[in-house]
Amino acid sequence: MYCIKCGIELEENAEKCPLCETAVPKMENDDNGIYEGEYPFVNINLYELRMKKVRKAIFMSFFTISIISILEVFFQNIIVYGHIGWAYYVIPSILLFDLMLFVLLNSHTLRQNLFFIFLGLTTFLLIIDYGDKTLSWSLRRGIPITVAFCFVGLVFSFVWDKHKSDRIKILNFFLFFVGVFLLMLEFIIRKRFSWSIWASIPLFVLNVMLRYTYKSYKEEFKRRLHL
Repeated sequence: MYCIKCGIELEENAEKCPLCETAVPKMENDDNGIYEGEYPFVNINLYELRMKKVRKAIFMSFFTISIISILEVFFQNIIVYGHIGWAYYVIPSILLFDLMLFVLLNSHTLRQNLFFIFLGLTTFLLIIDYGDKTLSWSLRRGIPITVAFCFVGLVFSFVWDKHKSDRIKILNFFLFFVGVFLLMLEFIIRKRFSWSIWASIPLFVLNVMLRYTYKSYKEEFKRRLHL
């Protein structure tokens, strides 16, 4: 059902439009009971099914190109150099790109995607760092940063599950967690806080302002932004 004045989609049993406040005319149909139960109700989201096919086709296209690129790089190194040279760094990078594309296009939960990202990034960093036969920066900085990112993302995923219908509140929490991650990032890299404090303070201030503004004008936000 749509508004007769501005054309936006309305919720079922809405009495007036939340955007232009035009009254919704009552529609009476005496024939509703005649056809009730004549056909079974099948709850199938055709748009979602179509999008799944599109996402699968996109991923398979890029994955096929990636496999061809990996084989080309591998055999070029073997033929030209007699061993795997720069291909050692290129092949894991291509596979990491495929993993990130899979995470972007799939329909898994946020926590499942974080698990894929953690495994992929950790493996990638260890492989790249071991190129000189030693593990150094990946253990000191790379993996701790990955763990911090996934930890913050994991906490945010529970917030998302609880408030995913409230977009302003999700944005509010997102700003807060970005500030927390910046603090963790600098501490891992430099073992002290300097620029991360100046970067996080505006985010925390904006977080508090947005929280109290939204709490005071929640209905106005919903009506104006059609949330």
